[in-house]
Parts: sequence; structure tokens; C-alpha cells
Amino acid sequence: MSSTPPRPRSQPGGDLTELAVSVFDKVKRIKSENPDLSRRIDRLEADIRKKMVEIKSLVEKFDKKDRDLVTVLIINGFHRTADEVLID
Repeated sequence: MSSTPPRPRSQPGGDLTELAVSVFDKVKRIKSENPDLSRRIDRLEADIRKKMVEIKSLVEKFDKKDRDLVTVLIINGFHRTADEVLID
């Protein structure tokens, strides 16, 4: 929920573009109606990003031949954790 990007422009006949603009507008409205929550989430997302950068620097210490597999396993763990925490 970082800073709001510029609004995408709708193109004639672009069904997906119209859908994207609609979603963008809804998110913008929700964030503007909840500024304190949005700022808190932004800060937490920044903290998560910093931790991910730390993890990446540790992964780079593995042998080059092992890095891709370790990276895939870490990404899988992130996805699983996000599903468990945010969706379940």
C-alpha cells in the first residue's frame, strides 16, 4: 500500500483497462478513507522489504549453484506464509 501511482488511462475498447481503472479507483478511495491504517501498512510493508533485502544478501553467500534453489524455496515460504496469515 505504498504511495499512490498515477491513475492508468482508459483506452477505447480495453475491457481489462477499464477493470484496472475501476480497481485502482476503489483502492484509492479505500486508502483515502483510511489514511492512518494505510500509513501503518505502508510502514510495515517497508519493514518487510528491508527484511527481504537482508535475506537476499544472505542468500548471496550460498554457493552460486545453490542460490536459485534456495531462492525458490524462500519465495515459496513467503507465499505460503502470506496465504496462511492474510487469507486463512
